[in-house]
Amino acid sequence: MRLPHVLVASLRRPDPRRSRARALQGVVCGVVGALLAGAAAAGDDLTLYRKALLFDADMEERFLHEGQLSPKLRLPTPDRPFVSYNMPDNAYMTGLYCASQCWRYALTGDPHAKELARAAARALNHLQTVTGRPGLLARAAVPIDRPWLDDGVWHPSPDGRFRWRGDVSSDQVDGVMFGYYVYFTTVATEAEEPRIADHVGALVGAIVEAGLRIVDVDGNVTTWGHYYPEYVRRREPMNALLMLQMLKVAAFITGERRFEAEYRRLIETEGYAEIAERARALGPPERVNHSDDVLIMIALYPLLELEREPAIRTHYLKAAERWFHGSVEFPGVAPEANPLATFFYHHWTGKAGQEEPAIRTLRLMPLDMKWNRPTIDRYAERFGFEFDPAPASPPPTPGAPAPIDRREKTWSYLVQNPYRAAGERHEDSGMEYQGLDYTLSYWFGAAHGMIPEDARLRTPADAKRARSGDDPEAAPSRPQP
Repeated sequence: MRLPHVLVASLRRPDPRRSRARALQGVVCGVVGALLAGAAAAGDDLTLYRKALLFDADMEERFLHEGQLSPKLRLPTPDRPFVSYNMPDNAYMTGLYCASQCWRYALTGDPHAKELARAAARALNHLQTVTGRPGLLARAAVPIDRPWLDDGVWHPSPDGRFRWRGDVSSDQVDGVMFGYYVYFTTVATEAEEPRIADHVGALVGAIVEAGLRIVDVDGNVTTWGHYYPEYVRRREPMNALLMLQMLKVAAFITGERRFEAEYRRLIETEGYAEIAERARALGPPERVNHSDDVLIMIALYPLLELEREPAIRTHYLKAAERWFHGSVEFPGVAPEANPLATFFYHHWTGKAGQEEPAIRTLRLMPLDMKWNRPTIDRYAERFGFEFDPAPASPPPTPGAPAPIDRREKTWSYLVQNPYRAAGERHEDSGMEYQGLDYTLSYWFGAAHGMIPEDARLRTPADAKRARSGDDPEAAPSRPQP
């Protein structure tokens, strides 16, 4: 898919002093290519806003297929002269991508963002219908005649038009339910709502009817498809939180009492909300599974949006506090300056004060964390920016999280453990990654007022001058609560 062609006579770098109302009014379809092409930044880096548009452009052109987003792209080789993708997390990624485009639309009013969100929502539906079994989700699906290379267990669709990847996990369902919820509450039309409700009801209903398990097409429980009481009590408390998320979202979207009844049963009889307080496994930070940290936050998001009963909500807020702040002995995610985690925590609790380090993470995120140098050079020439790979942060302190510009390449810095991620990125590889981790963080933070316009539209050089006092007209760089 290519970005819409737009003829633009003259575009200038956005004025940081323009009104918030004008920024929120949005831009026409095709703004991504136009702003990036015409708004060359002074210095050697991009504004936060332009970086988001750059990553969105790359995702749309190279990683997005019929609304479905792949996390990892394999470059062609002499033995395999076509682009292929690693696709274990397409369903999860598509749910998160759908949410990111909803928030982009909420901020900018760009109708193209709405269409991208709508295509992603359709892809979430397709990932269920392609399996031929109502309520069974595929990890990924590709047309049967498309060049293809991937590991995992794949099956043909009943109509023979697609192949789909099985053994779906709780991770995938968590991301899909998150994407459905954000889409349903921001972009979905009345005409779309019944179809979304049908898919959500089938997906969650199948898990409930299977005894709180995900059953694959072969009749066996999938590897990571367990939510039943014994499992969440003894092995994975996080899955109690994930099960409550899908039930609460299903009750909200479908309006069916069976889902609210099961939600209440698990809380009142099985103690799931209390178990969910321990969703984050605390331990030495270099050993923590940061993939779980993302699953926790996207499960908590709709629960804290929807649940208004104080006694139940308190359990979710305790889970959020443990996840973000940890314990006396072990830290949570707060020291890591993770943008999405910081913005979500502020959104849930109203507690501000850690936004500036999170914004700095977005500003310092290096393009070579995702792409090889030839890709960066092509985009730099096409869109008019300069890239300097040298880190701008000081060397990491032993035992502390590594700043993002001193970390290795990664498919998602949201799941990357910053205590173990220090390393070089200078060597090109046979695989490149998309920037959904950046765009999801940016569009949410900007749409919810946690990244002020001044920070969004300034280059790093502008921000440095403002902090040093060399720019007397600059607004304060610190975000306001």
